[in-house]
Amino acid sequence: MSQRSGKVDSQQVPRSRPSFASENAASAVRLAGDEKAFVAGLQSRESESIAKGLASLTFLGSQGRTLKKGSQKKFLDFTWEVLVPMLPTIKTRSEFDERHRAWVEALRRKLVTQKGQGASYGQGQKSLNVFLKFYVDWASRPDTDTSSRLRPWLHCPLDKVVMKGLSETFPEVYRSRLRPLHEGSPQQRFSLSQMSEDAYLAWQDWIRKLSPLKPVLVDVSWALERAM
Repeated sequence: MSQRSGKVDSQQVPRSRPSFASENAASAVRLAGDEKAFVAGLQSRESESIAKGLASLTFLGSQGRTLKKGSQKKFLDFTWEVLVPMLPTIKTRSEFDERHRAWVEALRRKLVTQKGQGASYGQGQKSLNVFLKFYVDWASRPDTDTSSRLRPWLHCPLDKVVMKGLSETFPEVYRSRLRPLHEGSPQQRFSLSQMSEDAYLAWQDWIRKLSPLKPVLVDVSWALERAM
């Protein structure tokens, strides 16, 4: 306030900020034309970004260092263009297993190791099964009905940690049912590069008996072991 005039000096009065609601309203008014088209474009591809984002995490975490450059893009494109559209169409466990085998074989043809070799069955299953765990079990995608139906049929991702843990927890079962299917030295028994389809299916059969409602639950052992 000015001491001489008794009037309030407008330069001394702090200006009030517009409310959050009014800012949002103004932004909504400004969002027109190309901006609306931009947002609509993002919305139309959100499902794709979720699938490819999870696929990218899957690939980098499970096999990124063992496969040649360019393999990640092939895997991401495969999950979105081939795998995801098929999921809602699968109605039985036998149908899922048939499709799963076809997916693994397709990935074996697409993915090449750093040594220039084609992927083994064990290598073909790894990123595929981790992706399905993330996408179907954890994220309940592509929709709740499909994920609920598929969850008991998913295959547990297999790697050295899971297989070695099961063999040590149930040594007699392992020796009688799984050990005869693994070739090579003791150091190679849990190697994905040495895994045949027969060995893979025997592991999955056993895991489904251990956890029939949710086979991927057995993969919890991987996370707990890695966390130590």
